[in-house]
Amino acid sequence: MSAASRNKGRRGQQEAQDLLKSRDWSVAELNSGTAAEDFWACNLVAGKTYSVEVKNTVSITTAHRKQAQTQAAKSKLPWMLLSKIAGTSSWLVQRQGMAPVVWTAME
Repeated sequence: MSAASRNKGRRGQQEAQDLLKSRDWSVAELNSGTAAEDFWACNLVAGKTYSVEVKNTVSITTAHRKQAQTQAAKSKLPWMLLSKIAGTSSWLVQRQGMAPVVWTAME
């Protein structure tokens, strides 16, 4: 993986964390690698913690959801996938047991 690709991924993770925090979620960063989720996030209102995978790519694919599901199963947590919608400040948010929604960053 190139340095530019790693930096893009880190920027996406930071944007996703900021998005969650702006909606009263707490975030726990992990020492993640390719086989682990990017971080854990807890909905402070509902008290539910998710294994979170972030994708800052042009395409939103079912393979990304499968990756999030597999990684979450290893952590024994429900999964969440945040996919940046290219060219916007919006994210497609998919969570286990819930309908997908679009969240826009509050600027």
